[in-house]
Amino acid sequence: MPVITARNFATGTQQFLSMGPEDYLRTLSIGTGWNRIRIGILYALSTVSENAWPIRNCSLCLGVCNGIQSTPAVISPAHAFGWGLPTYPAAVAANNWAYNAGTGGNSYFSQTAWSFFRYAAGVVTGAAVGALTVTTPSNTTLGGASARRGILILDINKSALIVGNITQGAMCTAVAHMTLDMASADLYAALASPAGATIQGTAMSTLALGNSLAFSETTNGPLDTVFLFWSHFTVPLQLYEIAVYRLG
Repeated sequence: MPVITARNFATGTQQFLSMGPEDYLRTLSIGTGWNRIRIGILYALSTVSENAWPIRNCSLCLGVCNGIQSTPAVISPAHAFGWGLPTYPAAVAANNWAYNAGTGGNSYFSQTAWSFFRYAAGVVTGAAVGALTVTTPSNTTLGGASARRGILILDINKSALIVGNITQGAMCTAVAHMTLDMASADLYAALASPAGATIQGTAMSTLALGNSLAFSETTNGPLDTVFLFWSHFTVPLQLYEIAVYRLG
Protein backbone atom coordinates (compact mmCIF):
# COMPACT_ATOMS: atom_id res chain seq x y z
CA MET A 1 0.00 0.00 0.00
CA PRO A 2 1.46 3.42 -0.94
CA VAL A 3 2.37 5.70 1.97
CA ILE A 4 2.37 9.50 1.93
CA THR A 5 5.25 11.12 3.78
CA ALA A 6 7.52 14.16 3.34
CA ARG A 7 11.16 15.23 2.90
CA ASN A 8 12.97 18.52 3.37
CA PHE A 9 14.69 20.16 0.39
CA ALA A 10 16.51 23.43 -0.13
CA THR A 11 13.29 24.74 -1.72
CA GLY A 12 11.14 23.60 1.21
CA THR A 13 9.30 20.52 2.41
CA GLN A 14 7.49 18.39 -0.17
CA GLN A 15 5.22 15.41 0.33
CA PHE A 16 5.72 12.28 -1.73
CA LEU A 17 4.06 8.95 -2.39
CA SER A 18 6.25 5.99 -1.43
CA MET A 19 5.51 3.20 -3.93
CA GLY A 20 6.72 -0.36 -3.80
CA PRO A 21 5.40 -2.37 -5.51
CA GLU A 22 2.37 -0.40 -6.69
CA ASP A 23 0.91 1.49 -9.59
CA TYR A 24 -0.57 4.99 -9.71
CA LEU A 25 -3.28 5.91 -12.23
CA ARG A 26 -5.10 9.12 -13.14
CA THR A 27 -7.78 9.67 -15.79
CA LEU A 28 -6.83 12.37 -18.29
CA SER A 29 -9.16 15.37 -18.12
CA ILE A 30 -8.82 15.70 -21.92
CA GLY A 31 -9.80 12.06 -22.44
CA THR A 32 -8.51 10.83 -25.79
CA GLY A 33 -8.62 14.28 -27.43
CA TRP A 34 -4.86 14.54 -27.95
CA ASN A 35 -2.28 13.78 -30.59
CA ARG A 36 0.85 14.31 -28.52
CA ILE A 37 1.42 14.47 -24.79
CA ARG A 38 4.35 14.31 -22.40
CA ILE A 39 4.05 12.55 -19.05
CA GLY A 40 6.64 13.62 -16.49
CA ILE A 41 7.50 12.62 -12.95
CA LEU A 42 9.59 14.23 -10.23
CA TYR A 43 11.01 11.29 -8.29
CA ALA A 44 13.86 9.51 -6.48
CA LEU A 45 14.73 5.93 -5.55
CA SER A 46 15.30 4.82 -1.99
CA THR A 47 18.56 3.20 -0.89
CA VAL A 48 18.84 0.28 1.48
CA SER A 49 22.43 1.20 2.37
CA GLU A 50 25.39 2.89 0.69
CA ASN A 51 27.23 -0.28 -0.25
CA ALA A 52 27.20 -0.35 -4.07
CA TRP A 53 24.35 -2.86 -4.27
CA PRO A 54 22.30 -2.69 -7.47
CA ILE A 55 18.50 -2.89 -7.53
CA ARG A 56 17.75 -6.30 -8.98
CA ASN A 57 15.01 -7.44 -11.36
CA CYS A 58 12.46 -4.66 -11.05
CA SER A 59 10.46 -2.63 -13.55
CA LEU A 60 9.52 1.05 -13.79
CA CYS A 61 6.79 1.76 -16.35
CA LEU A 62 5.22 5.06 -17.42
CA GLY A 63 2.52 5.53 -20.06
CA VAL A 64 -1.16 5.63 -21.03
CA CYS A 65 -3.80 2.91 -20.90
CA ASN A 66 -7.50 2.12 -21.16
CA GLY A 67 -8.57 2.69 -17.55
CA ILE A 68 -7.44 0.88 -14.41
CA GLN A 69 -8.13 -2.52 -16.00
CA SER A 70 -5.28 -1.93 -18.47
CA THR A 71 -2.42 -0.97 -16.20
CA PRO A 72 0.72 -3.09 -16.86
CA ALA A 73 0.41 -4.26 -13.24
CA VAL A 74 -2.33 -6.69 -14.35
CA ILE A 75 -1.63 -9.92 -16.23
CA SER A 76 -3.27 -9.14 -19.59
CA PRO A 77 -3.92 -5.40 -20.13
CA ALA A 78 -6.54 -4.64 -22.77
CA HIS A 79 -4.79 -1.56 -24.20
CA ALA A 80 -1.69 0.27 -23.03
CA PHE A 81 1.35 2.07 -24.43
CA GLY A 82 4.39 3.03 -22.44
CA TRP A 83 8.05 2.89 -21.57
CA GLY A 84 9.53 0.16 -19.40
CA LEU A 85 12.85 0.31 -17.55
CA PRO A 86 14.55 -2.08 -18.07
CA THR A 87 11.49 -3.56 -19.78
CA TYR A 88 7.75 -4.19 -19.38
CA PRO A 89 6.58 -6.39 -16.46
CA ALA A 90 5.67 -9.41 -18.62
CA ALA A 91 9.30 -9.81 -19.73
CA VAL A 92 12.04 -11.52 -17.77
CA ALA A 93 14.26 -8.59 -16.77
CA ALA A 94 17.90 -9.39 -16.06
CA ASN A 95 19.18 -5.82 -16.25
CA ASN A 96 19.79 -4.45 -12.78
CA TRP A 97 19.67 -0.78 -11.83
CA ALA A 98 23.36 -0.05 -11.26
CA TYR A 99 24.48 1.80 -8.14
CA ASN A 100 26.83 4.76 -8.68
CA ALA A 101 28.61 6.47 -5.78
CA GLY A 102 28.57 9.84 -7.56
CA THR A 103 30.49 12.81 -6.11
CA GLY A 104 30.16 14.43 -2.72
CA GLY A 105 28.00 11.57 -1.47
CA ASN A 106 25.36 12.20 -4.16
CA SER A 107 24.78 8.58 -5.15
CA TYR A 108 22.42 7.55 -7.94
CA PHE A 109 21.12 4.58 -9.91
CA SER A 110 21.48 4.16 -13.67
CA GLN A 111 19.71 2.02 -16.24
CA THR A 112 20.75 1.53 -19.88
CA ALA A 113 18.13 -1.09 -20.82
CA TRP A 114 14.59 -0.06 -21.73
CA SER A 115 11.72 -0.89 -24.07
CA PHE A 116 8.75 0.99 -25.41
CA PHE A 117 5.75 -1.33 -25.45
CA ARG A 118 2.17 -1.86 -26.56
CA TYR A 119 -0.45 -4.07 -24.97
CA ALA A 120 -3.42 -4.89 -27.24
CA ALA A 121 -6.00 -7.48 -26.13
CA GLY A 122 -3.46 -8.84 -23.65
CA VAL A 123 -0.68 -9.32 -26.21
CA VAL A 124 2.52 -7.31 -25.66
CA THR A 125 4.89 -5.98 -28.32
CA GLY A 126 8.16 -4.26 -27.51
CA ALA A 127 10.35 -1.84 -29.48
CA ALA A 128 13.79 -0.65 -28.35
CA VAL A 129 15.68 1.11 -31.15
CA GLY A 130 18.03 3.82 -29.84
CA ALA A 131 20.21 4.47 -26.82
CA LEU A 132 19.51 6.34 -23.58
CA THR A 133 20.98 6.04 -20.09
CA VAL A 134 18.50 6.92 -17.35
CA THR A 135 20.04 8.31 -14.16
CA THR A 136 17.97 8.56 -10.99
CA PRO A 137 19.04 10.18 -7.69
CA SER A 138 18.95 8.15 -4.52
CA ASN A 139 17.32 9.43 -1.36
CA THR A 140 20.57 9.48 0.63
CA THR A 141 21.79 12.52 2.52
CA LEU A 142 24.91 10.77 3.82
CA GLY A 143 28.43 12.16 3.41
CA GLY A 144 27.27 15.71 2.81
CA ALA A 145 24.89 14.76 -0.01
CA SER A 146 22.01 17.06 -0.89
CA ALA A 147 18.38 15.93 -0.80
CA ARG A 148 17.65 15.51 -4.49
CA ARG A 149 14.87 14.70 -6.94
CA GLY A 150 15.16 13.70 -10.61
CA ILE A 151 13.01 14.05 -13.73
CA LEU A 152 11.73 11.34 -16.08
CA ILE A 153 9.56 12.19 -19.11
CA LEU A 154 7.76 10.03 -21.68
CA ASP A 155 6.82 11.65 -25.01
CA ILE A 156 3.89 9.97 -26.81
CA ASN A 157 2.77 10.95 -30.31
CA LYS A 158 -0.32 9.60 -32.12
CA SER A 159 -0.46 9.92 -35.92
CA ALA A 160 -4.26 10.25 -35.65
CA LEU A 161 -6.79 10.56 -32.85
CA ILE A 162 -8.36 7.08 -32.95
CA VAL A 163 -6.49 4.69 -35.29
CA GLY A 164 -2.93 4.92 -36.57
CA ASN A 165 0.59 4.61 -35.21
CA ILE A 166 2.17 5.73 -31.95
CA THR A 167 5.79 6.83 -31.67
CA GLN A 168 7.46 7.39 -28.32
CA GLY A 169 10.49 9.29 -27.03
CA ALA A 170 11.94 10.17 -23.64
CA MET A 171 13.93 12.67 -21.57
CA CYS A 172 15.62 12.33 -18.20
CA THR A 173 18.06 14.07 -15.89
CA ALA A 174 21.69 13.46 -16.86
CA VAL A 175 24.69 12.42 -14.74
CA ALA A 176 25.64 16.09 -14.31
CA HIS A 177 22.23 16.69 -12.67
CA MET A 178 22.90 14.12 -9.93
CA THR A 179 24.51 16.71 -7.64
CA LEU A 180 21.54 19.06 -8.16
CA ASP A 181 17.99 18.99 -6.88
CA MET A 182 15.21 19.22 -9.46
CA ALA A 183 12.11 21.14 -8.36
CA SER A 184 8.56 21.36 -9.73
CA ALA A 185 9.45 24.36 -11.92
CA ASP A 186 12.22 22.30 -13.56
CA LEU A 187 9.77 19.50 -14.35
CA TYR A 188 7.32 21.94 -15.95
CA ALA A 189 10.09 23.62 -17.98
CA ALA A 190 11.28 20.26 -19.32
CA LEU A 191 7.74 19.18 -20.23
CA ALA A 192 7.11 22.39 -22.19
CA SER A 193 10.46 22.49 -24.02
CA PRO A 194 10.16 22.24 -27.83
CA ALA A 195 13.13 19.86 -28.11
CA GLY A 196 15.91 18.77 -25.77
CA ALA A 197 15.62 20.76 -22.55
CA THR A 198 18.43 22.47 -20.63
CA ILE A 199 17.62 22.43 -16.92
CA GLN A 200 19.74 24.28 -14.36
CA GLY A 201 22.39 24.85 -17.03
CA THR A 202 22.72 21.20 -18.03
CA ALA A 203 21.17 19.44 -21.02
CA MET A 204 18.69 16.66 -20.31
CA SER A 205 19.42 13.23 -21.79
CA THR A 206 17.03 12.80 -24.72
CA LEU A 207 15.71 10.03 -26.98
CA ALA A 208 13.86 11.29 -30.07
CA LEU A 209 10.40 10.06 -31.09
CA GLY A 210 10.54 6.68 -32.82
CA ASN A 211 9.79 2.96 -32.37
CA SER A 212 6.44 3.13 -34.18
CA LEU A 213 3.68 0.75 -33.05
CA ALA A 214 0.15 0.56 -34.48
CA PHE A 215 -2.85 1.39 -32.28
CA SER A 216 -6.64 1.29 -32.54
CA GLU A 217 -8.81 2.84 -29.85
CA THR A 218 -11.84 1.59 -31.79
CA THR A 219 -10.77 -2.04 -31.35
CA ASN A 220 -8.98 -2.00 -27.99
CA GLY A 221 -10.46 0.94 -26.08
CA PRO A 222 -9.55 4.60 -25.45
CA LEU A 223 -6.11 5.57 -24.14
CA ASP A 224 -7.47 7.94 -21.51
CA THR A 225 -5.56 7.09 -18.31
CA VAL A 226 -1.99 7.81 -17.22
CA PHE A 227 -0.13 5.11 -15.28
CA LEU A 228 3.07 4.80 -13.27
CA PHE A 229 4.20 1.35 -12.11
CA TRP A 230 7.14 0.32 -9.88
CA SER A 231 7.67 -3.33 -8.98
CA HIS A 232 10.30 -3.53 -6.21
CA PHE A 233 9.28 -4.54 -2.67
CA THR A 234 12.18 -3.34 -0.54
CA VAL A 235 13.40 -0.30 -2.49
CA PRO A 236 10.47 2.11 -2.85
CA LEU A 237 10.10 4.74 -5.56
CA GLN A 238 9.43 8.21 -4.17
CA LEU A 239 6.90 10.05 -6.36
CA TYR A 240 6.91 13.79 -5.67
CA GLU A 241 4.91 14.96 -8.65
CA ILE A 242 3.36 13.69 -11.86
CA ALA A 243 2.24 16.02 -14.64
CA VAL A 244 0.93 15.79 -18.20
CA TYR A 245 1.61 18.40 -20.88
CA ARG A 246 -0.35 18.47 -24.13
CA LEU A 247 1.63 19.40 -27.23
CA GLY A 248 -1.06 18.66 -29.81
